[in-house]
Formats: sequence, structure tokens, C-alpha cells
Amino acid sequence: MKSNFIKKLSWKKVLMSFYWLIALLIIVDQASKATFLYLEATKGPHFQVAVINNFFYFTYHRNTGAAWSILRDSAWLLTLISIAAATIMLSYRIIKRKELPPLYKAAWALVIAGTLGNFIDRAFYKLITGVPGVVDFLHFQFGSYHFPVFNVADMCLVVGLFSLIILSFIDENKSKNNDKIAKTEVTKDE
Repeated sequence: MKSNFIKKLSWKKVLMSFYWLIALLIIVDQASKATFLYLEATKGPHFQVAVINNFFYFTYHRNTGAAWSILRDSAWLLTLISIAAATIMLSYRIIKRKELPPLYKAAWALVIAGTLGNFIDRAFYKLITGVPGVVDFLHFQFGSYHFPVFNVADMCLVVGLFSLIILSFIDENKSKNNDKIAKTEVTKDE
């Protein structure tokens, strides 16, 4: 006999919740970092593989700070900030689960997954490998400019945050347009 929980469970609700996306992105992030930890162990630190010469490389790098090495060597502080931020965002996401449109749910999933992916590195990788820092490996070069090396979790954070910003602007413009339409209808009725 099926439990009440399983009876109420629908695949559409599961898919549209986007909680699965958080788990999937964390798995992809950690698997990619594990691959580069293995390569670092076999090829040595600071190795680089050219994917597209003078443009895209796989470059093993440990970042002990946040983006662009902000707060370098403050792992404990960044770990606390990461877990606090993830807890707040996940709590918000759970509380608003029935109100948020699917695109917002997907964007929040990206941000939460990115935050948790880098939290795992900060909290556990020194214990596991003896070396502190977030594992970065995606490296782009534009002429003589080398963009800071980053990882899958960083991509999730950036894409998710930009998506939330864009969605907020779209909703704000819709709200302004609806207000204008409502004011226009009121003046026509008078």
C-alpha cells in the first residue's frame, strides 16, 4: 500500500520545484572538481591544458578567497558566509515555493547550488586534501587579458544572480505597464 506522501507526489510538481536541479548542479560541480583534484595529484600543481589555444584552458588553481580572490585566506569567514547565505536562500525558497514562478525557482536553484558547491570546497577540501581553497579550473584568455580562473559553482552563481536581476526588471516593467493601463482605463471611464 502506498503512503499518503507518495500518493500526493506528482512528477510535474517535482520537476517544477527545481530542487532536483540544486542536487544535479552540486553533483556536476563536485565531480568536475574531483576530476581536477585527481589531475593535480597525477600531473602536479598548476598544470594547464589548452582546449583552444590563446582562448580557453583548463588550469588547475586553488582560490582561498571569494571572486577575484577577495578576502583571500579568510576561509573560515567565507565558509560561515556561504552556509548562512545558503541557509537563508533555501529557507526563502521553501517558504515561497507556492508563489514563485518556475523561472524564479530555476534561478534560485542555480544560486543555491553555486553557493553550496563552493561551501563544500571551503568547509571540507582542506580536511580531505590538506590544501585550503576552492578548486577553480576554467580559464579564458582575451588577447593579453587573462580572466580569473573559475568553476561550475561560480557559473551557477553568476547565471542565477543575473537571471534573478533580469526577471526582477521584467516583473517591475510589467507592473508599471499594468499600472499605466489601469490609470488609462480609469480616466476613460470618467
